Amino acid sequence: MDDLLKEFLQEATEHIDATSVELLRFEKDQADPALIASLFRHIHTIKGSSGFLSLPRVARLTHATETLIGRLRDGAKATPGHVSLILAAVDRLSALLIDIACNEAEPEGDDSELLRELEIGAASLRSAPAASAAKQAETDEAAPAFNASHLTTLPEHIHAPGARIGETVRVSVGVLDRLMGIVSELVLTRNQLLEISSAAGDETVKASVQNLSSVTSDLQDAVMRARMQPVERLFATLPRLVRDLSIDLGKKIELVSFGAETELDRQVIELIRAPLTHIVRNAADHGLETVPERLAIGKPEIGLIRVSATYDAGQITIEVKDDGRGLDLSSIRTKALARGLVTEESLAHMSDSDIYQFIMLPGFSTASSVTKVSGRGVGMDVVRENIQSIGGAVSLNSKAGKGTTVTLRIPLTLAIAPALILSSCGSRFAVPQMAVVEVVGVGAGFDHEIQLIHDAPVLRLRGDALPLVDLVEALELRRSDGHAPRDGYAVILRVGGVRFGLLVETIADVQEVVIEPLVGPLARIGVFSGQTILGDGAVVLILDPATIMERAGLDKNAESTRPMPLEANAPEREKTRVVLMRAGAGALKALPLSLIMRIEEVGADKFSISGDGLLMLHEGRLMPIIPTAKDMRLERDSYPVLILAGAGQAMALIAEEIVDVAEEALVFQKKSADPSVIGTVNIGDHIVDILDVAYFIESVDPTVLTRGVNQRPRILLVDDKQFFRDMLAPVLLAAGYEVTTAASGREALALIERGLRVHLAVTDIDMPEMDGYALSRALLQAPGLENLPIVALAPQRTASAVEVATLCGARAVVGKFDRRALVETVDELLKEVSSAGDEIERRIMAEIAA
Repeated sequence: MDDLLKEFLQEATEHIDATSVELLRFEKDQADPALIASLFRHIHTIKGSSGFLSLPRVARLTHATETLIGRLRDGAKATPGHVSLILAAVDRLSALLIDIACNEAEPEGDDSELLRELEIGAASLRSAPAASAAKQAETDEAAPAFNASHLTTLPEHIHAPGARIGETVRVSVGVLDRLMGIVSELVLTRNQLLEISSAAGDETVKASVQNLSSVTSDLQDAVMRARMQPVERLFATLPRLVRDLSIDLGKKIELVSFGAETELDRQVIELIRAPLTHIVRNAADHGLETVPERLAIGKPEIGLIRVSATYDAGQITIEVKDDGRGLDLSSIRTKALARGLVTEESLAHMSDSDIYQFIMLPGFSTASSVTKVSGRGVGMDVVRENIQSIGGAVSLNSKAGKGTTVTLRIPLTLAIAPALILSSCGSRFAVPQMAVVEVVGVGAGFDHEIQLIHDAPVLRLRGDALPLVDLVEALELRRSDGHAPRDGYAVILRVGGVRFGLLVETIADVQEVVIEPLVGPLARIGVFSGQTILGDGAVVLILDPATIMERAGLDKNAESTRPMPLEANAPEREKTRVVLMRAGAGALKALPLSLIMRIEEVGADKFSISGDGLLMLHEGRLMPIIPTAKDMRLERDSYPVLILAGAGQAMALIAEEIVDVAEEALVFQKKSADPSVIGTVNIGDHIVDILDVAYFIESVDPTVLTRGVNQRPRILLVDDKQFFRDMLAPVLLAAGYEVTTAASGREALALIERGLRVHLAVTDIDMPEMDGYALSRALLQAPGLENLPIVALAPQRTASAVEVATLCGARAVVGKFDRRALVETVDELLKEVSSAGDEIERRIMAEIAA
């Protein structure tokens, strides 16, 4: 294919995808000039390129579509029919692009009917603003006519929210796949060399192998990042699907998505696209009731479909949940008996979750009639087969009258990740380190013992009674003595909101392993999510913590996925996982775990004094090392080094001893005069100083003090990076404010819709899916938040950032690392609001009275 044509097809496809998504947003918010300008620009770009490449059908179609959108840009109001017409044109363009890609030429055909409809649609809008101008001026002076000149006042980069400007190059998927295969083999070879060099004891060989290991890790990380894509690409097609289903089914449906920034391997995204689409179609057709039915039982007339993606225990969990009628157990039982799938005696002893599994069988359907959407009993069996083919699992949960939840657990395939290698009964297994909270020794020689509560083994850990699952029993292995062990290790795992201990005999190693999917019968066992080859050449299976938890009956205690009602005056404080450490005299020190990339034990001889600071060579680069206490003395042979994540450069903190990992709600009881300490809290009856990581970052690079945040009685902090949420939230808490965090603009808006009362919002400008500009506009359009103070977080407080943020409704812009500017800005905003009429005080009093 000609390079120019290939480049055109790639760019045009991107413009088509963006147009489809933005059209649905435009239909809900026609007052956003940035959206209209973005739509016009997408179509105009395709038209210009098609004319250059002599593609007359594409040129005519884009010209007619551009004319229609141009009427909207001039101030006309679109009806749902106009939006459907533009979507039809976009679909036709997409089909033409596919044909051109296959045949390297435009297909023969005639678009005259569609062109005529587009022309009529544009003509119907041509005189709308002029005809209604006089009447509008008389009846609605508060709503001025749209001024097209507004488009020129907004900088280009906010016309398309979520777009990123930077140097990019397109690489063939085949090249990425080949690179991934080479890196996988390189990692296996690296692991083998590490085993050999460790056994040989030759320091020269060790140094060379360590250098090779460092380079391999960097290469592995780069290739993995190139292959990973946010599931936003998967979710982007769902709003259009739900809109079409809403029209076809005559229902009012709203789609809400969370976790679009969660990254997943490109191949997996394509493999789960069809299953996810089918599940959403089922939710709309079978799950949600019609408007009259919902109103009759006291539900809102708009049905809700919630799609979320989370990274949990080394897996991607995608959940589709509706608030409809739920699965009809009696109909499923009747159908199963009629088809001879089960006897009445067996059915009487089956749990609800087991009965739901009949839906996964080929040809099984309880629908009373067949529609063009669903009802033929074909689909859920294909969904299960497709997900299982990549080593995943599908589970169903339903409650009559409340809705149905379909959960897809997708294991990491063709990926490399750190894993804990453990063993029981002479067999070794791996568990993703992402799911491991900590490892605790139990029995002889350790401080903890296994206890029995109602014949169930538990481990008492820091006041909590954690259930224990014996790995040997979970895998049905055979012990030589036949007795359950009382000594060993409890690997504390977290899946969703549940923590439990996995009882094993020994901990063998921690390795970065190449995770490959299981195929055939092994994939259907469910307890394993993949396989890998260790450095000694042994093949081990990778455990699936989620399935082990479910088989142990622990999943019923999980509450993390259930949205909790938000109290207006006393919302529950969010808990933070912190690393407790000892450094110098006085109280223990703590740092949020999410700020730490990893912890390494480093010999003191590796540190070098440079100027007034310490340096160490880490992965071939100089890395500053900062003591966590000023009175620390380096008198030991080795020290734990905490390498920070997301600090913008390589740097680490050094402590004397890692004491524990705790999860607590940070309730600050005392401020500190020490600039390196945010404040003092009580954790497990210990006095703990929470360190201010930004202070240490500034001490290494003072230039970062060109960034900021905001505050108020209840502050909504929105940032897609966990690093910044955990860095800024404690600062706001220590200043006396309540803080609720959100990882995306969509999640923030969902919190508002569920009743969260906020008095001020702080939002990052640069976020995927919905950037800070779009979120600011959406917040100010929410009922009761028209005067909400908003502070924008920028990498750097520049004049252009301030100008754009102001246009979108933000009151101020501060830098992410400037805590002083954060506090000062919030104080100033509070004074302005107070002098404007004590609006805040009246709102708080109204909340207390309610």
